[in-house]
Amino acid sequence: MTAVVDHKTQRLAWHHKHHSYLVDTGSPIEIQQIEVSRLFENCLLDPPFPETSFFEIEIEEVKKDGKRTFAFTNIWPVRAQRNPDLHILRFRIKRGGWNITERIYDTTPHGEKQWLYTDDFNILFLSSGGRHDAEMLISLITGKLDSIARSIMSGSRIPSEFENQLSCRSAFGTIFSNGVDGAFRDSVIYKQHASAISGELDEYGLPVSGTEIAGRHGHVSVSSQQMARLQVDLDTIDDLQDLSWLTDNK
Repeated sequence: MTAVVDHKTQRLAWHHKHHSYLVDTGSPIEIQQIEVSRLFENCLLDPPFPETSFFEIEIEEVKKDGKRTFAFTNIWPVRAQRNPDLHILRFRIKRGGWNITERIYDTTPHGEKQWLYTDDFNILFLSSGGRHDAEMLISLITGKLDSIARSIMSGSRIPSEFENQLSCRSAFGTIFSNGVDGAFRDSVIYKQHASAISGELDEYGLPVSGTEIAGRHGHVSVSSQQMARLQVDLDTIDDLQDLSWLTDNK
């Protein structure tokens, strides 16, 4: 179970504190990475990837007008170790503290390497409203981290937001690979309005005017067979049930 194993606080100003939480997922997981580029589109990096069970969560605390606000700023895969306890004559005098020895982070010629799921936590914080106390915010983030870690351990990994974006781009690319006409040529509406949309000639060989294009908005051609299947029950129209207004003398 994912849990916080250490918490350090650093005062940056009179009303500003920096919180660093060390979180352990219980078992090491693979840290898949992407390249965040300043010049090109972000891209997935190839394996091998490092592994770790430790993550550092950074939160900023600001006090203003008597109110404290907590803002999530980042999450880092890290390597950490615990110092040995201090004993005197078999008695433990001081419990050994945790130290972060390395952040799993690196730069590239065009940008930097980033954990695949980093943006998921930024989106989670923003979509949740961004108004939390420290305990609620940590619970929200560790819950998300735990679900990601469990999915990786089970072999059925949760897709990241970055991967979802790539899938959407690929799907739209496939749909429009043959242009707009290729994507919608089988739809009834497009068949009826294709000449107006594409600027082609109408059935008489005359160019379609802008007025005619606008005039077709909201209209669909219906065959006589389709019209024959349309039925309207006048008894269901409330306004036609009371016809006394026809005989009213004004």
